[in-house]
Amino acid sequence: MRKFLFVMAGIFLSVAMQAQGLSFLQESLGDNAVEAPSSNIDLLKKSLGNSDVAAPVSSVAAEKSNKKDTPKKTASKPSTPAIGAEKTGKKDTPNAEPVLQPSVEEKEKAKAPASKQVVTKTAIEKELENNNALAEAEREGTPKPSADKEKEEAAAEAAAQAELDYAARMLQRSKKEVNKGRFIPGPASKTAQASTPPKDKPFNPNTFRPGVEWVKSNSKHFIIYTQKRDGGIGSSNMSMAFESAYATLRRNIPWMMTNKVRVFVYQDHGSYLKYEPSAKAWTRALAYPTRGEIVVYDEPGKQQELKEVFTHELVHIFTQQFFDKHHSNRLVTPTWLDEGLAVYMEDQAYNGTKGGPWANDLRTYNLMRSKSSPTEEFGSSRAKTFQSAPRRGKPLVLMPFGQFMQEGSLAALEARDKTQDWYLQAYAMVRFLLNPAGSSSPSNRMQFEQFTRLLSQGEQVRDPATGFVMQDKNGKPVYRPYSVEKALGKAYRYGSAANFEDAFWKWVKTVR
Repeated sequence: MRKFLFVMAGIFLSVAMQAQGLSFLQESLGDNAVEAPSSNIDLLKKSLGNSDVAAPVSSVAAEKSNKKDTPKKTASKPSTPAIGAEKTGKKDTPNAEPVLQPSVEEKEKAKAPASKQVVTKTAIEKELENNNALAEAEREGTPKPSADKEKEEAAAEAAAQAELDYAARMLQRSKKEVNKGRFIPGPASKTAQASTPPKDKPFNPNTFRPGVEWVKSNSKHFIIYTQKRDGGIGSSNMSMAFESAYATLRRNIPWMMTNKVRVFVYQDHGSYLKYEPSAKAWTRALAYPTRGEIVVYDEPGKQQELKEVFTHELVHIFTQQFFDKHHSNRLVTPTWLDEGLAVYMEDQAYNGTKGGPWANDLRTYNLMRSKSSPTEEFGSSRAKTFQSAPRRGKPLVLMPFGQFMQEGSLAALEARDKTQDWYLQAYAMVRFLLNPAGSSSPSNRMQFEQFTRLLSQGEQVRDPATGFVMQDKNGKPVYRPYSVEKALGKAYRYGSAANFEDAFWKWVKTVR
């Protein structure tokens, strides 16, 4: 082995000296050069120090020789190979290129700042970066909204939320009304009173109800505008239901009948809710008394229900026109009388003189007189006799009549979710005044006509000094409205609301 190593060292030395010469080797080493080898043994030691072959562990002298002969490093000419580079037995020269040495591009990337180094990104990271860049560009290009704009947007959001809340309340109320099994139209006093069409110009339905194509037709007592259908089959001869309702009113309140009434018929419930501003989900029809208009929607197969609800709304038209003698375009009919007469006529349209649901309620409810109701004809000791009718059924305490006939009583019971109770009391009071006997020829109809005329016309105002009737600037007599109690006294000889209530409780006992 030793002989082999000596032979290899000699070959190596001769080749090196022939190629470059000993002088060139010394010049390249510069300050780091060591003394020239004086023997083959020195050359062998030098070769072993740069070789990949490790020296024998037992050769202590060889290890000391390697440590002693290792050239010193300088800052100007580093001779140590890069990490990972393979060691060779050759000395580093300017033309030598270490194995696995980093490329120029890699060195440049290593020298560049961390922010500029190229980092491999996933597709998701690239997409997020692009989206953020686009959003930033939009923010820079779009001016910030002003304070007024922000207020408008906030107001719009609040209005939208209010509409949603209102729709939720209406839906809840609709469900309650359906569960009760009784559809009660909204009172005429709550219907939005729009502007009245001018009488000196032809009526244009699209001026007041745009967005719908109307088809005009006429019956004996009505001008009918029907929405042109988008599809499906509608009810035929709806005008027959309207004329039947008119005949019901003609039998009972002929003195209130007036001119033709306009009727608008939507093709279905959806169109009714979409295009009619005052429409509610639980209603089947609406009346605009000051304009003389009724709005309904077509519901095939329910002609009887249409007749009932149409009769109810038609009453509101006629009572308004009858009571508003001076065409003030204000609702002037007392609410209890207006709604009580409407549900009474609706019940008459249900099944003729036998009546319908309201008549049945009057027969079956255990009606009770309020303990706070004043009495006049009967002393306090006998008042208990008339507190309730001798029947079993759902107990219902009626409001004192003087309180009930005041405006605002309906709203008070609506707040307590007792709307149906209020309508039943109004029905009972009007039925007692108009037709207590329940026959086709009401015995008190003439008295009821006088009562309504007194309320609508009032009484003439006389000059207290002379006693003569006072006149306005046009020479017409001046009237003041009659109070309900005063009209009841003149027409029925009831001295007060308490006297009227006493007579009512006498009558209730006889209703079967």
